[in-house]
Amino acid sequence: MPDILTSAQTNTDDAPYLPFSQRAGSQQPDASNITPAISGDGQPTVNVPSQPALVPAAPPAAPKAQNGKSKSLIASLVLFFLLTIPLSAYVVSQQQALTDQRSKAVYVTKASEFYVANLDKTSFSVVWKEDVPAKGCVSAKNTKTQKETRTCDEILSRFHLVTLTGLDPYFSYTVSGKGSGNVNLHPMFGNAVVSGLFDKSKPPSNMMRGTITESSGQPLKDMFVIISPVLTDRFYFPIASTTDQSGNYSVDLSLIDAQSPPPYELINVEVVNRQGQTLIEQKIPRPTGSEIPTVTVN
Repeated sequence: MPDILTSAQTNTDDAPYLPFSQRAGSQQPDASNITPAISGDGQPTVNVPSQPALVPAAPPAAPKAQNGKSKSLIASLVLFFLLTIPLSAYVVSQQQALTDQRSKAVYVTKASEFYVANLDKTSFSVVWKEDVPAKGCVSAKNTKTQKETRTCDEILSRFHLVTLTGLDPYFSYTVSGKGSGNVNLHPMFGNAVVSGLFDKSKPPSNMMRGTITESSGQPLKDMFVIISPVLTDRFYFPIASTTDQSGNYSVDLSLIDAQSPPPYELINVEVVNRQGQTLIEQKIPRPTGSEIPTVTVN
């Protein structure tokens, strides 16, 4: 006969729980173990061997209650998204604003601040606007030797382009000037300009010529031309020049390539007159030869 107690106790928790009437303990006793007997009143009786008490197996343990870790994880995720979503939106908006700023010729938009162009080993240029027509002078002082170089634009104008030459390579220069008022470097350039900053990566000079004309075909003389790559990953020092009597100008494209830009297909050409007005800002294909496509001002 099966051991009912053992059968009940060895029913493990991983077995499906069954009502007691359906478990192994509900089997009938073996009749071969039943013996007849005579009771005291002479009536036959049946002696049935005693059976161990049936102990119903306990139902399987209920799944363990969550210990709170899942709730903490959910709360952490909610907090993370509440914090990161506004932050991400802010970062994106700031990057867009920076992209918009860098996509424009920001170096000619604000008066009385120097913007650096044509940064080379022993020279660089500064451009700036004036509130009123004035002559302008610029001084660059070597921060180590205190040697000072000074150059002036003697034409009354609201826009100036002055090139400082004969500088010592690989030195920091503070820049100051005076036009209709005192002029200093735009904060984006820091406190000083380093000559030859990109000299180690500068390719051979790549002088290019271009022309600025009116829609009638007449050349535009004494115009300022400022060129920068159409890139928004960071600021690039532009190259700049002025047109001659024939509307021609020349620039060294290697001064842009020295700044190790990623590949770019377009350059931005901005033309500014002596009144500080931007006449045109045009994106044209990066030249592959020695000529920059003609820019026509309507």
